Amino acid sequence: MSSRFPAERRREVLDATRRIVAERGFEETTVEAIAAATRTSKATLYRQWGDKASLVVEAVSVQSGIAFGRIDTGSLAGDLGAVADMLAERATENVPIVLGIARAGQDDPALLAALSARLLPEVEALRAIVARAVRRRELPAEPPATRYLQHLLTGAVLAPSLLGGPDPIVDTAYLRDYVAVVVLPALGAARSFPDSGRARDFGPDL
Repeated sequence: MSSRFPAERRREVLDATRRIVAERGFEETTVEAIAAATRTSKATLYRQWGDKASLVVEAVSVQSGIAFGRIDTGSLAGDLGAVADMLAERATENVPIVLGIARAGQDDPALLAALSARLLPEVEALRAIVARAVRRRELPAEPPATRYLQHLLTGAVLAPSLLGGPDPIVDTAYLRDYVAVVVLPALGAARSFPDSGRARDFGPDL
């Protein structure tokens, strides 16, 4: 990747890429369309990102609004409540894009590899939240459920859209309730933040 590509132009390309993916989905997004929208040559895009998968995943992740590493409220419940807020705030934009990438990734190993690499820092940030709770003695030791924390939260965000319902995009009340009744007990911690509203039912019980 060339370091001579201006940062402002990089942001323009990433913004345009996310917009196109949101409108068309991953499979219908082409490097040609991104090049045309940004007045950039295809050769430049391939030189900077290598392939469409890497470009799309960077665009989606950089503009996702998700940055768990910035969270540190001083308590486990507070941190996970902030995680819920962060996920809910951009769910309307992020969920359809992520579902589209997940579908396309079944036939595109490069896409899944790029997505996994981009998600790793967020997974580590979640583990760091639990590690801080252990250091504060909120937890006696790292609970076994820590290694599944990313799966619990991903499922909470995506499952409502997969199960359907009148309004399948999660909101803050739903995710905070989920953290309180599922995630904190799984980690062996007591619920200790107030309700932010009544959680909605997003689909039938399985």
